[in-house]
Amino acid sequence: MYAENYQVPPVESGGETEQASKARSLTAKISNYLRWAGSLLIVLSAISFMLQGHADMLPSYRYWVALGFTLILCTGGLVCAYAFNETKGARIFFGLGTAFLTVQTSQVGAMVYAYFQGKQALQPKYEWLQFMDVSPVIVGLDLALTSVLLVVVGYAGFAILARKHLKMLLGAFIIANLFLMLPIREAHSIAATIGALFLFLRYIEQTLHQDRSMQLLEGLSARLIISLPLFIMIGRSLLHPASFLLAVVGSAMIATYLLSDIKRYTQSAVILYAGQVIGTLAALFVWLVVVDEFFTDTQDLSLLMLPLAVILFGLSFIASYHAKLYRFISSLLAVILVYGAMTEGLVFAPVFALLTGMALTVAGLKTREKVPFFTGHICFAGGFLFYCRYAVDLYSVAPWLSAIALGLLVILLSSYLESREKKIVQKFRFYFHELKTWN
Repeated sequence: MYAENYQVPPVESGGETEQASKARSLTAKISNYLRWAGSLLIVLSAISFMLQGHADMLPSYRYWVALGFTLILCTGGLVCAYAFNETKGARIFFGLGTAFLTVQTSQVGAMVYAYFQGKQALQPKYEWLQFMDVSPVIVGLDLALTSVLLVVVGYAGFAILARKHLKMLLGAFIIANLFLMLPIREAHSIAATIGALFLFLRYIEQTLHQDRSMQLLEGLSARLIISLPLFIMIGRSLLHPASFLLAVVGSAMIATYLLSDIKRYTQSAVILYAGQVIGTLAALFVWLVVVDEFFTDTQDLSLLMLPLAVILFGLSFIASYHAKLYRFISSLLAVILVYGAMTEGLVFAPVFALLTGMALTVAGLKTREKVPFFTGHICFAGGFLFYCRYAVDLYSVAPWLSAIALGLLVILLSSYLESREKKIVQKFRFYFHELKTWN
């Protein structure tokens, strides 16, 4: 009786559940595409605002327009977080707002620089990048607002992107933007500043990369945001007269990234190989720039190029490919340069021959490679034979004294060989067998 009135609740079929799952998946894909499209539109509009050249707009107004843009992005993040209870959109808005805040910092830095330097200030030729003739009151107000926003917006942005490393990210972001505010534009000063900021951010990046959670999209975005001041500073430096120090620092940064840091981000053989080639050329270019700057009037080019062999040998220990080839080229280059210097009759060539020979011999022993070992012997022999001529000159001046000294040395050598015969033979055999196993 009761069974007749009992109704079994409807059970969704497998097909309906699968359809609902596909619908949710399609909605998620559409939402992601829309987020990417919206983010791209915002970025492109920001770039368009910076590049269109609003020369007719006063510098202070340009700053306030950028400020409004940042506040709009933060408002969008708050709407997503509290009105829609949706965190993905909030991350995007706050991330973009935090990133665009760096542009404001750059603008304030330009105002501060123009205020302190006055008519002496170096300005780019593009009027829309100049921030001259701004009232000190406006500069102070903009500086105060930017300082507050760096803390507030930076805190909100990094808290939603990577709360675990909030303190480190926020601290690095503030310090990097303070570098951007420094009122300096001189070629040598800006090069030193870029180098210092690069080393600081590289240390932060190495620390953050050790955490796997920071390798996700949110973590990568946070790490990219703290590096934006460095990119802006590099781009800004290209608008002013260059210096050899800027070329050295830039080449050194390229070499460091392509030879060492890039290995943390990709395992692609093509990218690593191309990066190694470009990084090697950048490292060699550093020394060539130094030579061109300081040694243009000297003729000792053979000895001046010797550090290139040292650089190649050093790079062989961090190169991912052809490390042995690096040492091979380095060793041959050292021999050619040393003998070229002695042929030209350079003053310190024999000394460098002896030092290079000892260095290559020791390097060959450490790496267990024949080419550095034997080229070291060749360099040392060249330097030694050069100084043998002084012994010949001494013999021609005082033959009887030279003969006595030579006789004493021969007797001492024979006594030493006789007393250490077994040890000498054993060591000779040992090193001979070891040499056979070397590359």
